Amino acid sequence: MRSHLLPSSEECIDLLKDCHVPVHIIKHSKAVAKLGVFLARRIAEQDFPVNVDLVERACLLHDIFRVCEFPLEDFSRFEQTVTEEDKAKWRTLKEKHGGVRHEDAACAYLKDAYPILAQTIRKHRYTAIVSKDDMPRTWEEKLVYYADKRAMHDKIVPLRERLAEAHARNAVKRKAAGIDPAEVARIDAAIVAMETEIFDLIGLDPDAVTAEFIDNYKAATKPQG
Repeated sequence: MRSHLLPSSEECIDLLKDCHVPVHIIKHSKAVAKLGVFLARRIAEQDFPVNVDLVERACLLHDIFRVCEFPLEDFSRFEQTVTEEDKAKWRTLKEKHGGVRHEDAACAYLKDAYPILAQTIRKHRYTAIVSKDDMPRTWEEKLVYYADKRAMHDKIVPLRERLAEAHARNAVKRKAAGIDPAEVARIDAAIVAMETEIFDLIGLDPDAVTAEFIDNYKAATKPQG
């Protein structure tokens, strides 16, 4: 299934570059897209309608404004040499979108040109899965949400490993936002249920699906001749 209301993959990369998205965020987004597209294709093989292109583009752009939530004083963990041009762009973005979650900022940025893409990205927020209004409901929304929860930086890892890492990294932020441990447990249980739904459908072991597994799967199923 395709849509004319989507940027191409190349246009997504151009958007990331235009916004000076840090290298480590682009690597993460590509890992999310790798898993999201793989799962979308496996679900499509089960005769469920899913827009693979939408999944890929949303995965690539889901963190386009993630930098707006970063403190812009310490760049020691960035994988690139940060230029004055980078800093100026990030300050401009933060002045415009600071105070708004990066999912909502991306949605606002994309909604006029690509409304379905924008809404798909908006629903990848960690707490969205238990939100009445923002819960991922379509396959595309679920796959973008789930793939993001499996990509630890630029590596596809088991869900529980990724969640544990994210909880340790975001503990202070979530406490400040009023997300208590019971709510975290409820959200995690919902994510595990989503994983079960996806992998029961495609008949694979979720922990076995790594970047290497995806590459080998592609090689094994590539037509010969």
